[in-house]
Amino acid sequence: MKALIAAFTWSRLGWALLTLALGTIGAFVFSAIGVPAAFLSGPMVAVAFCAVLRVPVDLPMPVRDVAFVVLGAILGTTMDQETLASLHEWPISIAGLLIGLVALMTVVPRYLTRVHKIDDRTAKLCAIPGALGVVVVLATQLDVDARRVAILQTLRLAVLLTLIPATVALAFHMEAAQIVHDGPEMAWPMAGLVLVVCFLVVKPAALLRFPAPTFLAPMFLTGALSMSGVIQGQMPLALLWPALIVSGAVVGARFAGTTLAYLWQSIKAGLGGIALAIGITGFLAWPVSWLTELPFVQIWLAFAPGGFDAMPVLAFSLGLDPAFVAGHQLIRFVAISLALPFLFAKPVSD
Repeated sequence: MKALIAAFTWSRLGWALLTLALGTIGAFVFSAIGVPAAFLSGPMVAVAFCAVLRVPVDLPMPVRDVAFVVLGAILGTTMDQETLASLHEWPISIAGLLIGLVALMTVVPRYLTRVHKIDDRTAKLCAIPGALGVVVVLATQLDVDARRVAILQTLRLAVLLTLIPATVALAFHMEAAQIVHDGPEMAWPMAGLVLVVCFLVVKPAALLRFPAPTFLAPMFLTGALSMSGVIQGQMPLALLWPALIVSGAVVGARFAGTTLAYLWQSIKAGLGGIALAIGITGFLAWPVSWLTELPFVQIWLAFAPGGFDAMPVLAFSLGLDPAFVAGHQLIRFVAISLALPFLFAKPVSD
């Protein structure tokens, strides 16, 4: 606390408030024009743009930590008992999904390290499919090139949610449609209690050398409580937007000092990685489609590294099974979350 007070200055408070204001404006502008993941990508782009212009944007560490704990708790409650129930319904497709995940996490990082000379840990984060929120937060807390991760992950999301879906939509004469989230929300008193417990587990997780403890520890805790039925419903949606804005602003602030040459190099690496990811998931979707007698496009959307929010919308619009796509995307998200502590575990010598 003394260190926090000593580090306080009115100028730092002013720049922090400006950073939050820029992030909020970016979020609502992106939302208004229909950009995917607007409340994460909008603040990221707005703050990054100002950072490149040498505006001293930044957020204090306590603000970051609070946002990360809240975001981890929210994402954990998306793993409910239906997640466990889905595991035995689609054994062949789930096997293909997991094989594809291993292939993606093996081939894409190797391509990024060998061809584009990106360090191993950064390449692994860049290659993680369909978990933008997790990756963005984790990149801010690990010793990696967070700017590179943000650029490549944002590029992947932009391509998958614009160019690829648009192509598929045109081929299948897709009409505009939306899925409305009508899942029950947790009552505010219970949500407050859950958040208190989440804050309490951060320190023990840090002592146990858990990677990104302010984010992953709350996510695992609420995920376990939700899947076991101890708590029911998702965290109130009102908590999500400010947490996303702060998370996006944190990543955007890391663009300070970025050059056009750096951006161009990142874009080239990102497009190559996206091409590999699309090829791998498409290659695996063919035999799974043949074995299960399900439409190829449905299988591909279930495997595509686009996330459990966007791909089901496209599946629904194409007259496919959105529950199938959402279930597989969510299962991969859980698998990624379980693998993260092993992929980025701190060496004992640290």
